[in-house]
Amino acid sequence: MDIQYFITFREVARCQNLTRAAAKLGYAQPTVSVQIQRLENHFGTKLFERSSKRLKLTPSGVQMLAYADQIAQGYHQAQETFSTASEVNLAIGTTETLAAFFLPPHFQSFRNRYPQANVVFFPTSDHEIIRKIKNNELDIGFVLDMPVTDPELISISVRNEELIFICSKDHPLHGRNDMSLRELENSSFILTEKGCCYRSALERSMSDKGISYQVVSEMGSLEGIKQCVLYGMGIAMIPKIAANDMLSKEQLAAFSIREDTLSSFYTQIIIHKNKHLSAPLRYLIDLISNGSSKISI
Repeated sequence: MDIQYFITFREVARCQNLTRAAAKLGYAQPTVSVQIQRLENHFGTKLFERSSKRLKLTPSGVQMLAYADQIAQGYHQAQETFSTASEVNLAIGTTETLAAFFLPPHFQSFRNRYPQANVVFFPTSDHEIIRKIKNNELDIGFVLDMPVTDPELISISVRNEELIFICSKDHPLHGRNDMSLRELENSSFILTEKGCCYRSALERSMSDKGISYQVVSEMGSLEGIKQCVLYGMGIAMIPKIAANDMLSKEQLAAFSIREDTLSSFYTQIIIHKNKHLSAPLRYLIDLISNGSSKISI
């Protein structure tokens, strides 16, 4: 029995669709269909209930998936044992904030361990990272968001990320602490791009309390936002790690609102629950989670 049949079966079970599974595996759909049929014929059991829209595992299919996972895992582990570090390839999704202000020292340590590894970063939004992880387009993702809960994913919280409001040094709110959100009435804001999780949380809180404000500009670049604030165009809410340097140099000022006003946000590692964790990937997870990962790797 060709081991690829089990790998194909796992992908079809995950996608619940022959066309999508074929695209991810790089096969023509008839090839995938033939491999599944050969598995079913060999074991004399039906693995999927077929409908016009999706495939559903039969009870036998659920049992077979457990064996297929073991077979595929053993195969991948054997590949690692007899492969060199130069063959390590990782596709990583992350946000601008984490790519610029959190991940670099960790990846320097990773490169020291795997100097020949081919690591490709795909900067994008949290939502897009999660979508691509679920579609197996990325090996691992790093997001800054409220706790991610999804039955298809494993999320490891690395640390709480403090959000702060930044302003110019001569702004009247400079240095204020534990303010009421109401005190931001009619303020001028420079906002991150639409879809940004902490922007959405801020807008939701402002809307719930009926607080009006002016949007001066919307930007996908935190550096651009900080420069606009520096020149007095308005205030902005961004992760503290993105502002630390300019705050320490006293180029920008900051103020805070009451802790219970907004939800808590965390830097999180995101992987697919069925993702095979290669030795380099296990090392990276352990490195960034400081050994606190609670998943079996």
